[in-house]
Amino acid sequence: TSLVGSEMCIRDRCLVVNVVRGGPGLGTIQPSQGDYFQAVKGGGHGDYHLIVLAPASVQEMADFVFDGFRLAEKYRNPAMILTDGALGQMMEKVILPEEGSLEKVEKPWATTGKPASRDHNIITSLFIQPEKMEEVNHELQEKYRKIQSEVRFEEIQVKDADIILVAFGLSSRICQKTVDLAREKGIKVGLLRPITLYPFPYQKLKELAEQVNFMMSVEMNAGQMVQDVKLAVEGKVPVYFKGRMGGMIPTPEDVLEEIEAVLNKENVLQD
Repeated sequence: TSLVGSEMCIRDRCLVVNVVRGGPGLGTIQPSQGDYFQAVKGGGHGDYHLIVLAPASVQEMADFVFDGFRLAEKYRNPAMILTDGALGQMMEKVILPEEGSLEKVEKPWATTGKPASRDHNIITSLFIQPEKMEEVNHELQEKYRKIQSEVRFEEIQVKDADIILVAFGLSSRICQKTVDLAREKGIKVGLLRPITLYPFPYQKLKELAEQVNFMMSVEMNAGQMVQDVKLAVEGKVPVYFKGRMGGMIPTPEDVLEEIEAVLNKENVLQD
């Protein structure tokens, strides 16, 4: 994690791929989403952010390699693909871009040797004077505000939904089946899948909170993204959590059972 700390985030760029397995410690080889906090809340020191992409298919895992490098170079900021051990071992059809089809971007900041036509490129993260360090931090915060324009998400049957599931990666694939099972029972469930975990789709969830009865964050951890979902809805609706840990994967039926338990509880309270 020291590789993606604040020292690197000042003006550098790279792509890190984190294929998460059950933990903590040496853990298991089974899939997990327990590194959400590490990825979006920081794994090093300083006021910094990574750009975090969460694929839900092998195709997206391939696509996000190109997107990750593009975003890292555009903002000169480290990017991360946060996926899990199941998607990391899954086999699906993938279409790759044709050789030479990707746009080449000018990189005046690259260390290619100093030609006579430009000044030295001086890259450092060592600023002894706190006034200068604060100035650098303000520059970073302005960059992070610009990165908010890159937010991505997928909406599945949310227009008429009374309940919204929020899930990323493998959990979102599971929740797509839950949506189908719930609607077969007449329960109007939709799914909001964050594709970028940073920047997070706060505004979209805030808008959806105006139309639904409650939301449920479904994750393969002890409850991490659920905190961001709660921040997004600003207390307008209840936010529940369904999770499995240590490499265990929730089933679509597990999630539906949790939804029905909440509905039964609410009906009891209303009665």
